[in-house]
Amino acid sequence: MTATVGYRALEHHISLTYALQQALNALQTGAFYGLLATAYALVYGISRRINFAFGAVATFSAATTFNLMTLIGASTGLGLVPAALFGGLYAVVAAGMLGFASERLVIAPVIGRANLAMLVTTIALAIALEEAIRIVNGSTEHWLPPLVDHQIVLVPSVAFPVAMSPVQLFGGALALAVSGGLVLFIRRHPFGRLWRAVADDPLAAALMGVDAAEVRSVTFILSSGAAGVAGALMLALYGNVNFHTSLIVALKALLAAIVGGIGSVGWALVGGWCSA
Repeated sequence: MTATVGYRALEHHISLTYALQQALNALQTGAFYGLLATAYALVYGISRRINFAFGAVATFSAATTFNLMTLIGASTGLGLVPAALFGGLYAVVAAGMLGFASERLVIAPVIGRANLAMLVTTIALAIALEEAIRIVNGSTEHWLPPLVDHQIVLVPSVAFPVAMSPVQLFGGALALAVSGGLVLFIRRHPFGRLWRAVADDPLAAALMGVDAAEVRSVTFILSSGAAGVAGALMLALYGNVNFHTSLIVALKALLAAIVGGIGSVGWALVGGWCSA
């Protein structure tokens, strides 16, 4: 009888710690997809169009981070973590520049046309980015060694300890910080007032002197930069990159954006957690 009670108590303890471990994993995954959902919400809010290229932009950022890590590590002998930080920062800037260039050259000419025009255009842009990644990196998966080879035990337990790696903690915190920063930026910064004005009524905003084209360009820079952060984190968290991951990442993030109410920047992160 005593053994049965002890076994049930141990089973209950394991189920609690297992549930806590899964909840922490979901928080980190939800923060990642919430960040990409925020990028979707920024663009949809101002254009009422969906940009299907964000998954490819994230994959582009992951591939750029990987290539720079390999180059820096081979040429300077820096450790994985400094090389990852430098490569990730460069990839985020490159993603923002890519967003600006794609908006000016590809998206702006079709933004005022029928919904399908931007849909087809951004799908074509995503395919072009995927093929560029395939040409540069090849069609095989590329794997990184673990950036940190230990875990932080959050809830010690002999049966089932709850633990996360420093990369998971840092990645989840960074994704949450960037998403929260974008929400505060839209709500508190003067540019945020311009963004909300164009999102609510583009014609009235133009009559009040708001340059909708400039607001849209800055929005694409911010959203693509957010996708770039997500891509660099994707490489750090999962350790691999290949050209064909962009579609599944884009669809999952789009689901998160829809769950959060697409066009609502503040609820995009909540949508990421709900869909995790």
